[in-house]
Amino acid sequence: MAPNYSDEKVFTTIQGIIAQALRVDTSKIVLEARIFTDLGAESIDILDIRFQIEQAFGFKISDEEIMRHIGDDLTAEEIQEQFTVESLVGYVKERFAEKEMV
Repeated sequence: MAPNYSDEKVFTTIQGIIAQALRVDTSKIVLEARIFTDLGAESIDILDIRFQIEQAFGFKISDEEIMRHIGDDLTAEEIQEQFTVESLVGYVKERFAEKEMV
């Protein structure tokens, strides 16, 4: 059975991970914040964030899964625009929903 994480718990956990990885104040990490554009992430930062999310929530994440969640066949610019804190929270919640179905 998957752990029961509320939307708020998932958000605050991800918020803390992003704050640490990007050295950004948590007040700037809101759901609509774009991880690359607004928070200043670089590709290497995403690897750190992904690893920390895997550790915090107990599942592995592949690049393909995240890209599918954001949207297929997007340009690099479109990914930067659509990869938000909210999309990351939604991805984690979706993974928990999948675990509950198993």
